[in-house]
Amino acid sequence: MTTTGGMTTAGAKAPTTGMATTAGTSGGTAGSNASGGAAGATAAPTGDGAFAMCGKPAKEGACKNKAPGIYALKTEVDVWWRDENNSPTLYDPGRGKISVYFKGEISNVCEDGSGAKAVMHSCGTRLPPLYAEANCGIIQIVFPDKLWDAKDFPSFMTTGNTSGFNAGDTLTVDQTPGLVGIELSSVDAPFPTYMDTTKFTCPSGMGEKCFPDQDMDGKPGITVEIQQTGTPPAAPYPCAGEAVLGPWKYIAAPYSVEAGLTGDGAKNVYIGLRTRLGGSGTIGADCMSGVGAATAMGFESRTLDCVTKDDMPCTPAQSEFVDKNNPNYHVLQVGEMPPADWKHPTAAADMVLDRTASKGPQSSVVRLGDLGQDFTCDQVRAAAFPANQ
Repeated sequence: MTTTGGMTTAGAKAPTTGMATTAGTSGGTAGSNASGGAAGATAAPTGDGAFAMCGKPAKEGACKNKAPGIYALKTEVDVWWRDENNSPTLYDPGRGKISVYFKGEISNVCEDGSGAKAVMHSCGTRLPPLYAEANCGIIQIVFPDKLWDAKDFPSFMTTGNTSGFNAGDTLTVDQTPGLVGIELSSVDAPFPTYMDTTKFTCPSGMGEKCFPDQDMDGKPGITVEIQQTGTPPAAPYPCAGEAVLGPWKYIAAPYSVEAGLTGDGAKNVYIGLRTRLGGSGTIGADCMSGVGAATAMGFESRTLDCVTKDDMPCTPAQSEFVDKNNPNYHVLQVGEMPPADWKHPTAAADMVLDRTASKGPQSSVVRLGDLGQDFTCDQVRAAAFPANQ
């Protein structure tokens, strides 16, 4: 999976404190690999110690005492995609939203609103389904909820600032890159192509050694599932071959062109990700929740290996095919639309493709509690996020 096109996931308009959003937007940032989630990642000051005098005049405001704390953040990224490698195509062109959740611990806020420390912990990613009309198939990539709470799952350190501590003030989070399930020579190093997946080098070695098992399941990188059971969502258009192939159904990720027609493929893939996140927003009137614009760049991924739907290890050629055909998600910024040549080969399906102008990445945030309190990723995902406009 690769997201392109500019900033796409990031900061929410934090409710309570500009810092909150700040924190959340930079969920993908890199830096400290504090494990176990934001709340336990670093020893954070409490009470008055949550603020620091940084040599500038202090600011006051109704939301100031809420600035430090633990936050749940949700970012929705408007993206479009199409198969850019194969003819006939393995999946149809489409558009949808990527939802990303973070737990953020905001501390050491300067008395003037600058210099906050934000420890961000990823708590969930939801991807839109890919439709393949050629075989009435739906490819649904699933990040299991359990992986985010793994002991060695990384958290990331970044910084942020707010223009003040009142409703309507602006929060900003610095954009930084973050690595999950993959190790590079540096967080900003060129991301490997599918031709380099098994042979690029990192401080730990080469190839598989550069895919740390951060979800602790005994497999390299993080394990992502390709959904095989359950009731599929309502498709945006009918499957032209339904009379012969039956209704839409979940299928595996194709590991060859032929598999794209038969529905054979991988049901588990071992991947590494890099995100680039940041953003700004407006402090909400309640000092506890809010919504706003988000920013982010890139959702790059590499697939090292996979398991077939028959529970067999993928061959090197099959793994490389899955890796090469990771969906490339193109981020839509405010006012942007998919390109003019973004078309579905079937006229009826082409007519329902969403070509409206995008509102761009959007975020929402909720303050969960004070520094020192512990919250799980389940609680983050279940938070009462305010709706984006």
